[in-house]
Order: sequence, then structure tokens, then C-alpha cells
Amino acid sequence: MNEWLQKILEDNLEKILRIIFFWEKDDKRIGISIRFIHHFIVYTTFISYIIIHIIPSHYILFLILYIMIFLMWLQHCIYGGCIFSTIESKLIGDNYSMWDSILDMFHITVTSDSINGFYILASSISLFVITCEMIEKTVAIIINHMQ
Repeated sequence: MNEWLQKILEDNLEKILRIIFFWEKDDKRIGISIRFIHHFIVYTTFISYIIIHIIPSHYILFLILYIMIFLMWLQHCIYGGCIFSTIESKLIGDNYSMWDSILDMFHITVTSDSINGFYILASSISLFVITCEMIEKTVAIIINHMQ
């Protein structure tokens, strides 16, 4: 991705986040808040995927989850990583990623390129699995309506 486009995306999203957290003036506290929300969204998406398979759910809920995962994947591919991780690390002043400990456990050198590659790989695999399920559920609904 072009450096100038990446900078424009980061700057504009940071401005939006500063408007959302208008009461907070400390960059580090804004970054920590963004990191908390970012982790909350990631873990909630993962747990929602599991819950949808435990509790009988409606097709629309699965469709909403599918759209969320697709948008995450699209953002990772277009941006070349996670824009929220970049912004929160910039505001906090660290280079932390929620995947650092996993990559370190397997002795994978943690660089920004390896983290971005991991984001794209993980989101692509997740999207592939959920796309297969989406096709299966859609075909099942069509077949049930034809009978």
C-alpha cells in the first residue's frame, strides 16, 4: 500500500478516535482505551463464532458475524495489517501486538512484516472457514424452502 494512503488512513482514523474519546487528553490513555476496545472486539468475535455453534442461532446472526469477519479481513488485506494496532501502538509508544506471545512461543522473529503477514494469514483462514459454513447454511436454507 502506498505510504501516503496509509498515512491518510491512520491520521483520519486517529482524528475520529480522538473525537470519540473527546474527554481524554493523554495520548497513552487514549491508546490504552483503543487497545481495550480492539481486543474486546477480536475476542467477542471469536467467542461469538463458538457460541453460534453451541446455541441454535438464526441465519441472520451468522450473516452478521460473517460480514464482520469479512470486513476485518478486507481491512487487513487493504491496509497490510491492522490499522487499529498501528494507531494504538503509536499513541501508547510501544510496539505491542496481541500475537507477540504466540509468535515468540514458536521462535518466530517478530517484525512488523511478520505481524502483518500473520494478521493477513489468520484472517484469510478464518474467512475461508466461515465462507464454507456460510455457503453450507445458505444452500441448506434454499433446499428447505424448495421442499
